[in-house]
Amino acid sequence: MSLEIGAPVEFALPKKVISGHLYKKGTRRNHAQVIDASNKIWRIPEHFLKVKPGPNRNTIVTPVDLERSKYRIGDLVSFSLHGDHYSGIIHKLNPVRAIVVLSTGEKWRVPYHTLNLTSSKPSRPSADRLNEISNQARNLMDSHGLHEWNLRFDESIRFLGKCNFRDKTIHLSRSHALDGKDSEISDTILHEIAHALAGPKARHGPKWKTIAKQIGAKPRASFKPDA
Repeated sequence: MSLEIGAPVEFALPKKVISGHLYKKGTRRNHAQVIDASNKIWRIPEHFLKVKPGPNRNTIVTPVDLERSKYRIGDLVSFSLHGDHYSGIIHKLNPVRAIVVLSTGEKWRVPYHTLNLTSSKPSRPSADRLNEISNQARNLMDSHGLHEWNLRFDESIRFLGKCNFRDKTIHLSRSHALDGKDSEISDTILHEIAHALAGPKARHGPKWKTIAKQIGAKPRASFKPDA
């Protein structure tokens, strides 16, 4: 069975049936991930999933996305474990846990919901910004005919956006979405839409540049030179 990201699916538990949408495809080593109506993520072998009739869920912002959006690399944070209290600096933001470096040099993988900010930059964008950008991207994608394409935020710090043709998914850098200028974010979305329209073989060649100009994107690669 070949499933698309965002496809409506269901699977059976001993006492109930769970319905949701495919959030991440399974591999030989990892289960597929399904997000239900309450935004809870379920990990289940992909062959247990059944396709349901109904529309795809093409834009997904999970509770972990919103929790993670509160933090940046370099933030001072604290957390508690088994009654002991720790503090340190965020070294890396992984999909589910932050890597926090303590004053002793130890590195801890800490779930985002257990962290407390003790120092951060002022006037930080709220987590709601992810939802705003998701809506903006969805509207732009639909207006250019990409109704079956999905939107995901990822952890990239070098690339502002990516276009995945296999999963029909446009990826946006979470850090860019949260801290970038509105004009830069809009350009990144249009940049990736141009890739989707031009096709996988176009890369940043003449065909892609022509489409990028037509839809209002700057015809240049979307990466951070200083990353």
